[in-house]
Amino acid sequence: MCSATPEALELNVKAIIENLPHVTDNIEDFMRCKGFRDETVFDVRLAVDEAVTNVIEHGYEGREGKIHIRCEVTPDEVVLTIEDWAKPFDPSSVKEPQFSDNVEKRRIGGLGIYLMKKKMDQVAYEFRNGKNILTMKKKCVANDVLF
Repeated sequence: MCSATPEALELNVKAIIENLPHVTDNIEDFMRCKGFRDETVFDVRLAVDEAVTNVIEHGYEGREGKIHIRCEVTPDEVVLTIEDWAKPFDPSSVKEPQFSDNVEKRRIGGLGIYLMKKKMDQVAYEFRNGKNILTMKKKCVANDVLF
């Protein structure tokens, strides 16, 4: 199954929460075939889960839409690009949660973006040609990828 794995995985899905396992399972399988360690696979899976969930719940807000995901592996890193045509939203505009605040007083939301930034080495956003483009990168570590 893994012997002829391409260097990139591309997924096009309807923006419904029921498609989330399809997206994350395919990315996990692809990364495992490339030889990534469990910790790296978990980090990427979590970041993708958070990003796609945000697009579905906050970007499209229940309206019909589509999401394009590309997962590319190089000898140095894994690059994930998530594109959608929902309303523009820049994740860098969200303030980092204040964990020192009392739980009852803490602002709801923002943890998904916080986790994406903590688990990935780079998170970049742009709105171009009517679409949101989120690019997340995770550097490979020793014993990660088997090229």
